[in-house]
Order: sequence, then structure tokens, then C-alpha cells
Amino acid sequence: MLSRFRDRANDLVRPVAKAIARTGIGPNTLTFIGFLVGLFAAFFFARGEQFWAGIILLLAGFFDIIDGAVARVLSRETAFGEVLDSVVDRYVDFMIFAGIIYAFLSVPSRIPEISFMPGWGWAWCMLAIAGSFMVSYIRARAEAAGSSKLDVGIAERAERLLILAIGALVGYTQYAVVIIAILTHLTVLQRLFVARRRLH
Repeated sequence: MLSRFRDRANDLVRPVAKAIARTGIGPNTLTFIGFLVGLFAAFFFARGEQFWAGIILLLAGFFDIIDGAVARVLSRETAFGEVLDSVVDRYVDFMIFAGIIYAFLSVPSRIPEISFMPGWGWAWCMLAIAGSFMVSYIRARAEAAGSSKLDVGIAERAERLLILAIGALVGYTQYAVVIIAILTHLTVLQRLFVARRRLH
């Protein structure tokens, strides 16, 4: 959904991208910095420090946007850069949910278990991980099979990060995880339906 506003967002971050480009920092370096920031977010989730995890997750989202913007400013958009960005995103997604699982199991007083399914917070995280990965996989597989750009769905990565960050900031990470788990699998079904229509 938020991908529809990407062009407008690109216009907003272009001045920042130009300023960063002048420093000589390349887009792949920014991708790596975003990876490290994402690991810090996972660390704070694991400690049960939801508020700071949310703040750092928003910062990781900024780097996820700015690396591509800098690549466009420098005219250095490459196929490898897109692959690297996608791989880093998957690692960050996994580490964040791994951190939340650790918090559920080790510091439940800071990130309480989901009240309607006590003791199963880790399972919701696993569903969220699977759904997040499948949303990206279906897009890659369908586009490789000949589909046009498959960016449809209600839970693309930007939406997932925003839901999780807001949930963490207000102290309800556990419910953000449930929402992501449900919405990602709905997005999987939505993308399968669209892919079938395009590739039939």
C-alpha cells in the first residue's frame, strides 16, 4: 500500500540523499549501515526495551529508503545493489523477530505474552517470519516468471516495519506481531491471486 506513495517519498528524501551523496558514502555502504541499525533494533527487542527498539527500527527504515535514493542521485542503481538490499532486508527481518522471540521467552514481564494465547508468542513470531518471507518470495518468483511488478498487498515491508515500530513505541509489540502475522498471510493470498491472473 505504501508503495503507492514511494514517488512522493522519493521527492521528500532527495535533498537528504544529495547531501549524503556529497560525503562520498555509497548506496551499498548505506545498506550495510541499515543492516547494523536493524541488528541494534533486534538487540533492544531481545532486552524487552520496546520503546528504544521502535525508535531504532524507524531509523533502520530510514536507511532502507535512503540507500536507494542515494543510488538514484549518483546514477549507481545496479542489479546487484537490489539483490544486496533484498538479502539484507531478509536478515534484518529474521533477526528482529528472533529478538522478539527471545524477549517472549526470557523477559515476558517487559514484552508480555499474547493474552488470548499465553505461552505462544513465539509461534506468532514464527508465523510473522514465514509470512514476511513469503510475501517477498512470491513477488520475486512471479516477476521472474514474467509477471509485471507485483507490489500489491496490504503488508509490504514498509507497512510491516511501521506496524511493528508503532506497536513497540506504545508498548504493544505482542499485538503488532499478531497483526503482521495475519496481514502477511493475507498478502500472500492476494499476491497469489494476482499472479495467477497475470500468468495463467
